[in-house]
Amino acid sequence: MKREKIDSLIESGAEIIGTVSSTTIGFLFAGPVGAYVGAASSVPITNSLKKLGAEISEHIMGPREKARIGATYIDSIEKIKQRLDKGNSPREDDFFNKKIDDRSSADTILEGILQKAKNENEEKKLPFYSSFLCNLSFDDSIDFNRSITYLKIIDRLSYQQLCILSYVKDLEQIEFDNWNSLFINNQEAQTYLDFYYELVELFELNALRQFGNKSLGGPKNGELSSIGTHLYNLMGLSEINNEDKQNIENKISEINEIN
Repeated sequence: MKREKIDSLIESGAEIIGTVSSTTIGFLFAGPVGAYVGAASSVPITNSLKKLGAEISEHIMGPREKARIGATYIDSIEKIKQRLDKGNSPREDDFFNKKIDDRSSADTILEGILQKAKNENEEKKLPFYSSFLCNLSFDDSIDFNRSITYLKIIDRLSYQQLCILSYVKDLEQIEFDNWNSLFINNQEAQTYLDFYYELVELFELNALRQFGNKSLGGPKNGELSSIGTHLYNLMGLSEINNEDKQNIENKISEINEIN
């Protein structure tokens, strides 16, 4: 019965992610004597994923919600398998250990990630939820409480904000001279008000920070903060495609031309 529920979830996810390889399915179900070298070390992860897949399949969902969960679930499994194949070791703290309620920290946070993915209207964010799920399974420097905090932040971020973080990381630092007064006083700049709002929100969420002499009237420059760097790494934001980052650069250039 558990296998049937997970197969149904995988089938739904294929609507978004495409054909699912037999090696991915084999990795999930093969157990410690699976057909690849890292199988034994994968047992805590695959056990948690199988349990989660069966449980979440019982939730009442619309077809597209199930497809989003399935796509994120499949993609995370593939990414976990890739890391194990490269010789990466899963985290060895108590993340996968069951508690009194028969649930581990991994069960709780992984379910939370899939629930956020289910309700995500920007489906371009889904691969980054799956990267977050995958990378948490290997990084024991991120404890349960911090995982929950990061998930709350990720849920708030738009895909455009993920692109901004990736773009800023590429440049290391970026300048926004006089943007605050520009958006207050210049009517032409209002065309880009949504972009400016999302940029400012990244500072409010402490994903970006100012460097040097800080401005009190709105950010005049920015770089990734510690939180922003963690999000960049955990979500795999280096995978943001160049075209989407170019769109960020274009908007910044257009605003500076007004300025």
